[in-house]
Amino acid sequence: MAPGRLRPRVAITDRIQIRNHRQVASQLERSIPRGAFSGATLDILFTGEGLAKLDDATRERVEDFAADFLDCDCEANPHCGHPEEKFVAYLLALRAEGHSAEDIVDIMGEDYHLTAYPGDVRSFLEDAIRTLEAAESLADVEGRGAVSEAVREYRDALLG
Repeated sequence: MAPGRLRPRVAITDRIQIRNHRQVASQLERSIPRGAFSGATLDILFTGEGLAKLDDATRERVEDFAADFLDCDCEANPHCGHPEEKFVAYLLALRAEGHSAEDIVDIMGEDYHLTAYPGDVRSFLEDAIRTLEAAESLADVEGRGAVSEAVREYRDALLG
């Protein structure tokens, strides 16, 4: 890459992985991508293909994941983008509750058997705060005080 060029950002959902990937693939008796939001993984989860083969704890977490993030009426579900949007909202809600990036990784592991690097979660949260700061500034410039105040309150909640 040439000096001074920006690297494209990777969405946080592209960084979320199945915690016990090899074990899950072995139980399903098929190869699956490590990424929780990859197309093939979403297809397997959405159709419930082979979930009966999973141990009870893993199946329960997969079913929770499907219920919380794949429940959508779109024709393109689960490839409509809504699962990723819901997951981003989940991460932001955890941060607004005061959880650190490390805590968030632990919680998503407990809730859904998913994992990520805390640094990736931290970067995502920092980007979210910068985006909210920009939205707040734009609302101020446009004279939309109520919007600016709502964005500021949300940003402050993420800052902890």
